[in-house]
Amino acid sequence: MSTPNAPLGDTTNTSDTSPAAATNELAKMRVELENMKGLVAGFTKKNRKGKGKKRKQNADASTSDNENDAPASNRPKKSTPPEHEQDFASHGCIIMHFIGPYESIKEIIHHGLKVDTSLLDDKMDESIQFRRLTESWTILHQKFAGLHSLLLANHKNLELIQSISRQITFGMEGARSDDSGTLKPRVVGWSDEDLGPNSKIILMPAISKATRLSDPKVFALILPLEFKNNPDYPDPLALYNAGKLTITSLQYPCFLYPFDQLNDESALDTALSGPVMLQCAKAIMMGRHRIDNRPQDTPRVIAYIACQVRFNLSNQQFWNKMGGDFDYEEFFWLIVELFEKDAEFAVKTIALYNCVVLGHSAGLATARTPTASSAPVINNMDRLQAARDARLAAAASSSSSV
Repeated sequence: MSTPNAPLGDTTNTSDTSPAAATNELAKMRVELENMKGLVAGFTKKNRKGKGKKRKQNADASTSDNENDAPASNRPKKSTPPEHEQDFASHGCIIMHFIGPYESIKEIIHHGLKVDTSLLDDKMDESIQFRRLTESWTILHQKFAGLHSLLLANHKNLELIQSISRQITFGMEGARSDDSGTLKPRVVGWSDEDLGPNSKIILMPAISKATRLSDPKVFALILPLEFKNNPDYPDPLALYNAGKLTITSLQYPCFLYPFDQLNDESALDTALSGPVMLQCAKAIMMGRHRIDNRPQDTPRVIAYIACQVRFNLSNQQFWNKMGGDFDYEEFFWLIVELFEKDAEFAVKTIALYNCVVLGHSAGLATARTPTASSAPVINNMDRLQAARDARLAAAASSSSSV
């Protein structure tokens, strides 16, 4: 007879081995298993929540205490722009009038830095493009104290230069847009015969932008002077609408002149003195982006005003370099060349604009030296100048022979 519970003794299984008992036992085991799963899940979730808080606290402490000691690659990135970038949009609002809208600020800065660090070939010195970019660079850094030294000190920091260029460009575009908004509803109303430079502002919303060139009053301002009262062009508006008359940027529009100006030699002296030009100059230069104690006007300032007048008289909806057959950039430099070709005209015209806009009549301090174009274009003003020169030469010859 064996002893129960003896380590090496035989034992007898006295449990119920019926199918019903086995089923009940299996059900109990399943219930216990589900209970254990719930306990394990709750315990794991509790531990995870605690560990997460601990990690977050440790991370916060590490960030606050060791941010400056962390490697550069692990430091948090800052979303604020560089300190130099924050103030240069206002520079663009100012420089817009003095440089003009047709040169890239980025290109001007890169060109100027290459010139000042002697990285450009001297063979380029004679080109018109080189001269214009160099002049723009001089205008840019002379207007703002410290800009020249800042750019030179960081001439290898392309990111900073790009940032400054972008901000100045943004400011220039804003100023140009504001100037267009100033002229658009007014310029048509300034085309009356009795208009003077001190006339009050007249709003003319009746003529829509899309149909302006179809209006005889507007077309008379855009019409090149050489077609005015020309018997070969009895109805220039009808010819233009029929596609038989093309207006290009190499022609001088009537809004540049007094209303009674004819296509004769006197146009050489009266160009840019038209009442529409003078009134628009006053509206732009004394408008939203006026500069207190600003210096005298320059050829580029006046050329920019002429481009603004032409744009706001046209059907063009958005500012662009081209408006149909009209190249605004070419027109801009055509106006600038009027000052470069005739020093006496330059001094007189600058004095007129300074008188109208600033209240004094100072002219250019030093007249420009005429620069010959590599590909001179014969336009109406050149023809008038040639006619005057020929007449004066003939008169001098006849007087000397007597």
